[in-house]
Amino acid sequence: MNKRLCVLGAVLLCSVSSAALAQQLTGPYITGGVGGSFPLTEQSTGPSPQNSTSVTYNAGLASSLAAGYEFGNGFRAEVQLGAATNNMDNVDHGALPKGGHVQTYDLFGNVLYDFYGYGLPVVPHIGAGIGEISVRNSGVATPDAPINGHSSVFGYQAIVGAEYPLAQNLKLGLDYRFIGSQDTDINETFGGVASTAHYKYYSHNVFVTLRVEFGDLPAAPAALPAVVPPPPAQAAKAPEVQRAFQVFFDFNKSDITAAAAKVIQQATDSVKAGHLTQINVTGHTDTVGSAKYNQALSERRAAAVKAQLISDGVPSSEIATSGVGKTGLLVPTADGVREPQNRRAEIVLH
Repeated sequence: MNKRLCVLGAVLLCSVSSAALAQQLTGPYITGGVGGSFPLTEQSTGPSPQNSTSVTYNAGLASSLAAGYEFGNGFRAEVQLGAATNNMDNVDHGALPKGGHVQTYDLFGNVLYDFYGYGLPVVPHIGAGIGEISVRNSGVATPDAPINGHSSVFGYQAIVGAEYPLAQNLKLGLDYRFIGSQDTDINETFGGVASTAHYKYYSHNVFVTLRVEFGDLPAAPAALPAVVPPPPAQAAKAPEVQRAFQVFFDFNKSDITAAAAKVIQQATDSVKAGHLTQINVTGHTDTVGSAKYNQALSERRAAAVKAQLISDGVPSSEIATSGVGKTGLLVPTADGVREPQNRRAEIVLH
């Protein structure tokens, strides 16, 4: 019983540790992979129906190497080189000749999306790629002449997989990739008649991968500044009304958090206590992302604060909103830096 509890505790500890390491960086990376290639049986078509040939392959070895860049928002892009070799099981055209093999070399541009933030011990991903694939058939002996061919054509692939973070900058993964191509050529001679047949290459590939990242760790979130309460009331005059408030947001979000709702309620109370009739709400962002995207995000944040003020009882006609994107930084940073204190909206009462 104690052994079982120890094993269960170790598994839970590894899961928590890997989830803590599963943070996407921003910057370059390289990925290497080795695995198996499992081409589908192909039916080639020649100049006439009697030239049709069925090609069957054995499982083979595949490898790949990719270099890419992570953008810090789940997306990454890469350039991939790949290769695979498979023996032909048989070529069916009357006779059943043995031997021969097919070699493929590919160059793909891939776009992938990593699903971070779900508390899982692994990080799933999906992706797709397009590019060029070179297919070489050789070594098939028939009663008439060898079958061979070499074509470089448009290719594509679909990708699904998951990675386990071994360390902050090192991930072990498992990938499934479906690879396809346009028509390739294969030279055949049957019955003394030479012809060029065509077939599409399709393959299921499975890879074990290792990704090394060179990007930066996400910035540690800074503590929210405390809201300064208004000074105590004095007998000689009415209490001062607080006129400026800061509302902070999560990265790439415009949702009102519980802490932000409390600040907005304090602003509403100040509006009512001071009989103020003009409220300006200005949205801000940090410097991650394009200027156009951050401008829209800052406007959404200002609109979200306005909606909460209205919900708390402030008339809509008294609220003006604007967004300044990443141009009005509270904490100056370089472009592309996550700074929590810059992800905010300012409420100013007049």
